[in-house]
Amino acid sequence: MDSLKFLEDALEDKIKNQAFYNDAAVRVINPSARQLFIKLRDEEMRHIDVLQKEVVAIENKPFTVTKILARLKN
Repeated sequence: MDSLKFLEDALEDKIKNQAFYNDAAVRVINPSARQLFIKLRDEEMRHIDVLQKEVVAIENKPFTVTKILARLKN
C-alpha cells in the first residue's frame, strides 16, 4: 500500500469516528459523557486536519522516490 492510499484510508476512518462521536454527543443526556464525546470529536478533527495536510503535501510535492516510481510504471 502506498503512502497516499494509507493516508486516505486513515482519513476515512477518522471522519467516520468524528461523525460517531458527534452523533453520540448530541444524543447522550449525561453531561460528563457529552463532554467526553465532544473531546473525542475535537481530537479526531485535529487528526483529520493533520492527515489532510499530509495528503495535500504528497499530492503537491511528490517525493523523489514517488517520481522515480511513476517513471518506472510508464
